[in-house]
Amino acid sequence: SRIFGPGEGQYGTGITGIIETKNWRREEQIGEEYIKKLRYVYSKNHRGRNVEGLLDSNLKSVDIVSQIRSNHEYEITDLDHYYEYFGGLAKSVEMAKGSKARMYITDTTGESIVAEGVDRAIGRGIRTRVLNPRWIDGMLAHKYHGVQKIAERFENVMGLAATTNSVASWVYDDLHRKYIEDDAMRQRLKENNPHAYLSIIEQMMEYQRRGYWDATGEQLEKLREVFLELEGDIEEKL
Repeated sequence: SRIFGPGEGQYGTGITGIIETKNWRREEQIGEEYIKKLRYVYSKNHRGRNVEGLLDSNLKSVDIVSQIRSNHEYEITDLDHYYEYFGGLAKSVEMAKGSKARMYITDTTGESIVAEGVDRAIGRGIRTRVLNPRWIDGMLAHKYHGVQKIAERFENVMGLAATTNSVASWVYDDLHRKYIEDDAMRQRLKENNPHAYLSIIEQMMEYQRRGYWDATGEQLEKLREVFLELEGDIEEKL
């Protein structure tokens, strides 16, 4: 049997819950959760049967992990399913083999099929979404929900960082420049949804705390300054 999934009546990998609640200490916990939730066999003779060790055995033979992108509407940074399934699978392969598999996003949105490295796909998602002024303006046209949707992308970056280890350092620096250092942008985010903006700041702090972002002392000081200021504004309105 080579087809695996959740047990009957179950859904998902549990990985999004781990990332959302920040309830993890080691990346290995993410791979362990993926294997635990998706180790059930589906075949002609079995439906949701847990065969101990079989998924692990299959994972050891994987050299390449690929995810198809078939729609211009979504980038890899837009949906948590990318880090949940694509990233979760890659992390579980790494655990089973003791080495990383090659990771590609197979883009079928153009005239020809193109396989690109996950780091390049993440970079495109960042540039065309959360660093794109037109996209940001479109989000902020929606009161309250605008920053909420932006914050979801910041959480997806964390999921991708933890499962693929392929988020480049420039991504964190540019996010800090756009969302923390820019006075006008900070004001727009605060006016739209201060609570969601606070979660963006907390997410950036977590990038640094978990070792994905090598932030400078000045960047961290600015983060703390903006966090305390925003937290104070929120408390005053309660």
